[in-house]
Amino acid sequence: MEIKVQITVKSEVGQPEVVREVARLERGSLRSETLGLSLAEARAILGGLEKTMAERQAAELVEQGRRGPHCGRERACKGHHRIVFRTPFGKLQLDSPQLYGCPCGRQGPQSSSPLAELLAERTSPELAYLETKFAALVSYGLTIKLLEEVLPIGQDLSTRTIRRQVQQAAERLEAELAQGRDAFLKAIPPDENAPSKPAAPLVVGLDGCYVHAKGQRSRTEGWFEVIVGKGLPTKDRSSKCFGFVSRYDPTPKRRLFEWLKAQGLQSHQPVTFLSDGAIRSASSRGACTRSLSTCWTGFM
Repeated sequence: MEIKVQITVKSEVGQPEVVREVARLERGSLRSETLGLSLAEARAILGGLEKTMAERQAAELVEQGRRGPHCGRERACKGHHRIVFRTPFGKLQLDSPQLYGCPCGRQGPQSSSPLAELLAERTSPELAYLETKFAALVSYGLTIKLLEEVLPIGQDLSTRTIRRQVQQAAERLEAELAQGRDAFLKAIPPDENAPSKPAAPLVVGLDGCYVHAKGQRSRTEGWFEVIVGKGLPTKDRSSKCFGFVSRYDPTPKRRLFEWLKAQGLQSHQPVTFLSDGAIRSASSRGACTRSLSTCWTGFM
């Protein structure tokens, strides 16, 4: 048995229809290991589909950009170069011609590359999501092995790439947390439909520990305190964790507040913090139940 997998692309800008073969499979007598697709075959098919789709999409965008936006005349090509765009299904090398400005003489850059301007971020959101998600669960090395095992991403990943992607995602989140500072304390407006009886307290366990930074040989230097917490699960809510470095985190109150919001915090709902009794950044001893507005003082 011979099986061909083809993709057909119909253009909207007058280009001819494209039919391209992305995989050809052969099967003999049926066995358990030959039924359906193997993992390697699935990766090859996905990679072929991705490459064909992306190339045709890029070609159509460039074709649309060849016409001047004001006069409609064709723009001359200054030169060609290729850009690299990373996706979960492989590293794409796309032709990105540099086009001269609009012939009608209106103000604008002398030349531009429509594809390069559109793909300013050279990593797809899906790949950035997968890299960040799994890097938060396992080591960078295991993240690479996992992605290479199930996706046709090839050998293009490295721990440096994963680390850079995680750092960029963290910087974006930190920038969002830094906005507004303490204005977030009034971010939960009263709910007009809330029941008259106050909701049950959210119960959060707090603890802290000191961690020694890797590469520091001194026994007295390179230590930093980590505050971690975990919400106790209920029948309506699963257990989730949070953590931050108390000396280096500029917005610990905001971080805790956003985590409580994700746990379903309601306006004027009390929060119960449980600690081991040590004097930590939370400034709480034993168990304490307070309204939310008075629980921030320990996280300054």
